[in-house]
Amino acid sequence: MEEPVTLVERTPLTSSMRRYLALPRRLRRLSAARHLTSSLRGRGSREHIGAPTREPAAIRTATPSASIELVPKECALLVLGCERGILDEVADAESLLLKINAAVDIVRLHGGHIGFARIAFEDLDYRFSPTTNKEFSVLTQQRRFRDGTPEADIHQALAVQSGDIVVRTTRLGAFSTTGLDEQLTNLGVTTLIIAGAHTSGALLSTVREAADRDYRLIVLSDCCVDGDTETHRLLMERVFPRQADILTAASLYMSLAVEKLDKQRYSETDPASQAL
Repeated sequence: MEEPVTLVERTPLTSSMRRYLALPRRLRRLSAARHLTSSLRGRGSREHIGAPTREPAAIRTATPSASIELVPKECALLVLGCERGILDEVADAESLLLKINAAVDIVRLHGGHIGFARIAFEDLDYRFSPTTNKEFSVLTQQRRFRDGTPEADIHQALAVQSGDIVVRTTRLGAFSTTGLDEQLTNLGVTTLIIAGAHTSGALLSTVREAADRDYRLIVLSDCCVDGDTETHRLLMERVFPRQADILTAASLYMSLAVEKLDKQRYSETDPASQAL
């Protein structure tokens, strides 16, 4: 008599699991090592509650000349807070737009993806905005950033193209009220590059949300701005490096160009590739 066959139900892959499996093997080993180190640190802190505390080690940030290993087709540059109504209140907004456009060109040149997130409200958003939200309750009471008005449009100086991702959000973070995560996952994006305004608002919220979804994160220090320069410096030097690599646009170019140079060297040295 044959024994009954037990069917094992497979758990569907989450977006973060797909991103992990899509990483190159070297980056997967690095990610696993970081997770193990984090777990051991957490365990040690629980087991030695009475142990004397030590000063935290200084956080190492990327220098302008630094570069990291990137796969361009798995990268997406996400531009935040560049609506006309926001940039009208930003000092030297023209310089910021020039730098962001340069970063957009760099990512496009190497085959990466581009996305834009903008805050805009429809009639129902105004009606059902909770009064408990200190910041957004004021915006909705004043009927600001109404969808379809110039104030809520992406600034006309930005190089937006028809194939770019554009999402409308009703909160500071680019994920919680949009389908951005699904769109990025469908494109095979594992690395998210962040730029825009404000560092202490949309950028901070989006970095936290993206980290919780297991994206590899890069923040472009020279393509971000905040009205409070001290808060901007604190986030760039002490907060963001815990979850993201801090690069300049020039460093991003060098990081993305590495793979292209490697492919060129391989094609020049491999006879089989030259025959093709």
